[in-house]
Amino acid sequence: MRKSAVVGLLLGVFLSSSALLGVSNGASAAYKFTTRDIPLRFNFLGEVREDIVRFTDINKKGEIVGNNFAGDGFFINKKHNRIEIRCPGDQTDNHSTVVSGINNLGQVVGSCTDGAFVRHRNGDIIVLNFPGAEGTVASGINDLGHVVGQYWGPLFGQGLQRFHGFLWKEGEYITIDAPFPDAMFTSLSGINNAGQIIGTYLHQRSGSNDSNDYDREIAFLYDNGSFTSLDFPGATAPFVCCGATTLPMDINNTGQILGSTYDSSGNLRFFLYDDGRYFVITGLPDDVADFGSAWGLNDRSEIAGTYIRRVPCEACGFGGEPGHSLDLHSFVAEPKQFHKKHR
Repeated sequence: MRKSAVVGLLLGVFLSSSALLGVSNGASAAYKFTTRDIPLRFNFLGEVREDIVRFTDINKKGEIVGNNFAGDGFFINKKHNRIEIRCPGDQTDNHSTVVSGINNLGQVVGSCTDGAFVRHRNGDIIVLNFPGAEGTVASGINDLGHVVGQYWGPLFGQGLQRFHGFLWKEGEYITIDAPFPDAMFTSLSGINNAGQIIGTYLHQRSGSNDSNDYDREIAFLYDNGSFTSLDFPGATAPFVCCGATTLPMDINNTGQILGSTYDSSGNLRFFLYDDGRYFVITGLPDDVADFGSAWGLNDRSEIAGTYIRRVPCEACGFGGEPGHSLDLHSFVAEPKQFHKKHR
């Protein structure tokens, strides 16, 4: 049965991570990054194209999910064999099936032409559409089959206020929004077995009545009615306005959170948030300029994702001058000393 409900979150509290004991921006989490490019060759809009599977998540069995640039989703087993995932309505190049996450049972979650979806290990697909919504996307799934994501539509507000976070649990849709008068565009991106959820919302500019006007994006951890801000200490954005300086990507069943941020000089960094502390992830190549999509984190603290390297070249610049090329690579990263036992 499908029905919708709204959680009474106005009773929730919002805690700043800077108020938590042990917050640190000096500690590090050492990782070994291994490139794992899985090549793809396919027809797209009448042309033969090439790409790699751009990893988005990994489970504790080492099974991986990812996509290509054309919006085709893939399941990758431990032998690196790939299986393409398609929703029933994904029939042409103008359609897509984009995968976002995988749980330890091998259930895959994502979004496609039909709406959000859950794919069971046997290949069966359940399509999710929030009642009355124009669109629904799913981002995360836990081992209980609970799904989080975002829905939107004119029935639910104007401008950016028409976008809301949701939890799909036992056939019921539950709206979960940041409970503040200046919050809009709540998006939920990950959930663990304890029901802890990560996400972001946009902060409406003070004094503005414009439902599309915001001045920053704020990350949070939702846990049993309480919202804790995720704010990497000293992060300085390299842009004037208005994105997140701390962006959560995934949460595992030990409560660790993986995300991206910036240092005090505006340089891109990646972090693990664990027990109230931020650990800077080390071991990345020095020339990483960006990440191709959100990364995934499993219960062994292993990471799967894609990054973009800025590689110098002698004649690839303007007019054949020296410049830089951008190389895309997928990877799996193993912690050297950070593994935690499952709680």
